[in-house]
Amino acid sequence: MLVALWVALRRPSDARLERLIAGVDSRLASIDERISDAARPRAGDEDHLGPTISATLELGEVLQRTLAAAHAIKEVDGGRVHVRDSGGTITSATSGIVVDSVTRDGIEGPPDATPFTYGIASWQGFGTDALRSGLVVPLGEGSLAVYSRLPNAFGEESVQLLTVIARRAEPAVRNAFRYLEAQHLAATDSRTGLGSASAFEEALPREISAARRHERPLCLIQIDLDDFGAINKRSGSLDTGNAALTEFGERVRQLIRGSDTAFRNSGGADEFFLILPDTTRQEATLLYRRLEFEMATPPLASIDPPVTMSSGLAELRPGDSDAALRRRAGNAQRIAKESGKNRLVADDDPRLPQE
Repeated sequence: MLVALWVALRRPSDARLERLIAGVDSRLASIDERISDAARPRAGDEDHLGPTISATLELGEVLQRTLAAAHAIKEVDGGRVHVRDSGGTITSATSGIVVDSVTRDGIEGPPDATPFTYGIASWQGFGTDALRSGLVVPLGEGSLAVYSRLPNAFGEESVQLLTVIARRAEPAVRNAFRYLEAQHLAATDSRTGLGSASAFEEALPREISAARRHERPLCLIQIDLDDFGAINKRSGSLDTGNAALTEFGERVRQLIRGSDTAFRNSGGADEFFLILPDTTRQEATLLYRRLEFEMATPPLASIDPPVTMSSGLAELRPGDSDAALRRRAGNAQRIAKESGKNRLVADDDPRLPQE
């Protein structure tokens, strides 16, 4: 709705922006006092979000606090915020009554792509809850929009207030994106792109709990790349082994389903785990055979002879702890190594210790 009705204006000078901010600081001080009520979700959730937008590093909460500040403008009946990270991913949040017909994720500016300071639109609405006007301002690489049931609800003061709210929200959004990036880096193995060992320690108990709650099967596969230490010795370069690890991670990510997760074990550069929710032992075996095929065609990192795997498969049993599941997968992998390598041993193998 707003996209087709942009009001494109020249950007004000920095001095003018500073004057606008100074002029509404006293109003924002009162907004901080009113925000407790504005921040209360409309659906009946009684949790308060607090008055300060930058008081959290959680992106979702930053967006909700931003909308709460916008609701302190008395004419506002609803709000929508879009933010875009450096990779182009859009995150959005809404509150109150919003324009459902808006389909674009993120508002980039007027139709002619010129910079904008704000956009105001009014339209005819029918019914008590019909929206009749809207105001949008830029928020970093995204936008902050508010809507009202009143016709022509937003004037200069509303523009100034919403602009300052967006300017104050922008550094909080940047910090939240940095926090998400740091979390992602901590949870990701830099060499393979798979999950890190610490991420695995968190994921396995969580997936076991979910499998029990929904009464669904779950399998764990522990993988060891055979004779990996000899790869660098044969080639005379550490780069060969590193290339093999990187390519292994790429092939695993392409093979597994969206619900599956793969991790590199900190205990060994060549050891990995696959957590396979909603998967039986037989289904996990089929997936592993596909991984074996992917490893061989073409050979991993063009290494000759091709890199093979020795792996252990364990299916979740009633009463299993995460330690018990890992122990069975590890014992099965040890038998795979001891019995000739380049094979998968499952936890129904009679050679495994009885538990």
